[in-house]
Amino acid sequence: MTRREILLRRLLPQNLVALIHEQGRAAEWVTSLVMLDFGLTLLLPGETMAVSSSYAAFRSLGLDDNALGAPVVAVALMRIAALYINGNWRRTPLLRGVGAVIGAVFFASLLASFSFPKLTGIADAWNTGTTYAVLALFDLFSSYRAGADAGRAR
Repeated sequence: MTRREILLRRLLPQNLVALIHEQGRAAEWVTSLVMLDFGLTLLLPGETMAVSSSYAAFRSLGLDDNALGAPVVAVALMRIAALYINGNWRRTPLLRGVGAVIGAVFFASLLASFSFPKLTGIADAWNTGTTYAVLALFDLFSSYRAGADAGRAR
C-alpha cells in the first residue's frame, strides 16, 4: 500500500475509498459532460453572463460568454476524448488526471463566482451555484483515481 493510499484511508471513510478504487469512470464522464454543457450554453446566442449577478466575478475579470465558453468546451472535449481512448485503446491516465485537475479548478472557480454575490452583499440569498462544490470534489477524486491508474500502469 502506498503512502498516499494510507493517508486517504485515514482521512476518508472506508466506503468512499472503496468507491473511488472500485467504480468506473462515471464521475469523470459526468463532470466532463457538465463542463461541455456549461460551455456550449455560454456559446449559444445571447448574453448568458449578463442576465445574472452570479457571473459578476467572471465579468469583473473581463470575461464574456465566448471568452469563458470556448476554453471550457475545448477542455471538456479533450477530457471526453481521453476517456474514450482510455476505455477503448491505450491507457491515458496522465491526460485524464490533468483534465480532472483542470475540472476541479474550473468547478471551484464557478463555486467562488456564484458565491461572490452573496459574499459581497449583492444578493440576499445563496444560489444553486454551491452545487459546483460537489462537482469539484468529484473531479478531485477523479484526479486521484487517474493517478492510481497511472501507478498501476507502470
